[in-house]
Amino acid sequence: MSWFKGTHPSRIEMRRELKLYLGVAHETKKHVPRTQVLLRKLWTQARSRPFVDVWPTLDAMADVTALGTITGASIKSAFRRRLLELQGGRCCYCRRWLVSTAYAKPIEHILPRHHYPQFSIEFWNLAVACSDCNGAKTNDVWGAISTARRRYPSPREFTDTFHPRLHRYDDHVRYVRLETNVSAVVLFTGLTRQGQHLCSSLLHRIAAKETLVENNPALAPAMDQIRNFEAKAEGMRLERFDAFRKALDQSVMRLLE
Repeated sequence: MSWFKGTHPSRIEMRRELKLYLGVAHETKKHVPRTQVLLRKLWTQARSRPFVDVWPTLDAMADVTALGTITGASIKSAFRRRLLELQGGRCCYCRRWLVSTAYAKPIEHILPRHHYPQFSIEFWNLAVACSDCNGAKTNDVWGAISTARRRYPSPREFTDTFHPRLHRYDDHVRYVRLETNVSAVVLFTGLTRQGQHLCSSLLHRIAAKETLVENNPALAPAMDQIRNFEAKAEGMRLERFDAFRKALDQSVMRLLE
């Protein structure tokens, strides 16, 4: 069930959703007011010219107050929880289950922060993806949104690409996921221009990778162990592991191509 009624969310619905999120911006109620202040400061800093990617600042945040310390990890954890509720506990792109699993749940920048640093902490630019979709999408720029704009695009401006926060998934993509105890098959079909772009740019690769991995009795458990480790190590700076995971994903994709 979507949080908005029409084809696109209205301004009133978007303001209401933002207000609801800010009310639970920290898992500890006493830290919510201070967290709101910190988020607004980062939001302003990101949009001040020249634009600044403030995501690393959030990562390293440890704001000491009389009530305790507010960390970037705790802010992201509260955000992730709210987004998973809106996403029905599934990846924003491939719809793989993310609730009640030990798999990593990275926060996805829909407009990549490498090209759009001004939106690095924009509420509407963040979603929750599985590690496969997050890694495969990388810094690819989808659509023709100007990298110089300061205001985040309205829902109706995303005419070429699917936006997981501002579009209703079922309106744009159909998927079938068949699983047994020894195999899995995943199929995606785009219903609209945006959905077709999502399928051709990302989901067809994700489906092929999932089918390859899950149907390989040696590879499947190894990938499960890697994903479980990612979840436990979330927030840690593991440059060599990240490089290994990226190289592994690239190797798998080359096999598929």
